[in-house]
Amino acid sequence: MKKLLVISILLFLAQDIIAQSFYSNRINRRWLATGGLGYARSLGDLTNPGSYFDTKFNVVGGLQYRFTNRVQAGVNLMAFQLSGDDQDIDPELNTRSRGLSFVSNNLELSATATVSLFPTPTRFTQRKMINPYATVGVGLLLFDPRAEVPEYLRNQTGDTLRAVPRAGEMVSLRQYQTERPNTYGRFAFVIPVGAGVRVKVTDFMDVSAEVSNRITFTDYLDDVSGRGYPDLDQFDWQNSDQEAIAAALSDPTGKGEIRGNPDSDDYYLIFNIKAEFYIQGELLNRIFSPGGKRYNIKPKRGRRGGGLFNKRRF
Repeated sequence: MKKLLVISILLFLAQDIIAQSFYSNRINRRWLATGGLGYARSLGDLTNPGSYFDTKFNVVGGLQYRFTNRVQAGVNLMAFQLSGDDQDIDPELNTRSRGLSFVSNNLELSATATVSLFPTPTRFTQRKMINPYATVGVGLLLFDPRAEVPEYLRNQTGDTLRAVPRAGEMVSLRQYQTERPNTYGRFAFVIPVGAGVRVKVTDFMDVSAEVSNRITFTDYLDDVSGRGYPDLDQFDWQNSDQEAIAAALSDPTGKGEIRGNPDSDDYYLIFNIKAEFYIQGELLNRIFSPGGKRYNIKPKRGRRGGGLFNKRRF
């Protein structure tokens, strides 16, 4: 009896879904739910120039709305990781002696606008099979560079000054102020700029490939900016374990050579493959329509002036 009831419910739902799917072909859906995966690449003081394949994965989700037949805008939330290590940089660049490295787990919330090359017809199911686009926006980045605590603290002549507590542990670098007296916060504004191509897979789904660069307003995504190292006497390393850790993280090898390049901010590159689903979005229409009014997208038969967005009075 229970099986029969379940089967009956499933058949009823399937019939309703099929009916909605048949009718929804006539609706110009403007809302898109997006989600995808990709990779992120740091472009800063601890990355190898010209190399784009030492990457970390990212995951992204968002909601878009088509304002015109070519322009859509929306919000996106992306989680990703960045990393860099002197040991991976070309030896000819002479940066390996710094012994610096970092890894950072990040969150980015962005608002973007997209302009497509080809317009979307009134019936969205008749859109182009392939449609290139450009995108630009503004975002807020939460970042937290971390690194492994060195085993020893050394001076610039190579002498070992003391063993460092918590050696081998990954710690957040920001709290140790490794470029004293300079400090930085956990947030940074970013400007995403990119391009992509959207491919129609079904009437209700596209797949897009997008590459974009993030212009940032910070040089501390990797905790490295200034050319010089802080003087060792800025750290109370003899009396404080915390200060000893900070001094060792600031100059792991003790050689005191050029640390970073303060003349340019850090960037990061994002590549994503995303699925984009065209949804009816009746709830979203009710939330974002003026006065909370819901627009009737089902044309009324037998009446003049029926259209896709007739207002329904409650």
